[in-house]
Amino acid sequence: MEECKKVLKIYDLEGYAIAGLITSAEYISCGKGKSKIVAKLANNETVCSECMENKFIELSKKVIEIYKTFRLLEK
Repeated sequence: MEECKKVLKIYDLEGYAIAGLITSAEYISCGKGKSKIVAKLANNETVCSECMENKFIELSKKVIEIYKTFRLLEK
């Protein structure tokens, strides 16, 4: 995936997912038990979360994966 254009808070990424704006997401290890989410948005912009403990990334990953399948906003 491309380099991040913006680093967002984890709840902002989840908000994008809930709005149906994330088209794909990758989960990348930062080392020392931390990871980050790199997501591609519907407008082709690449954004990422800050590096956080894996337990927080795992919870957010579930939210993103669930909402990637739903489309609350029609395009």
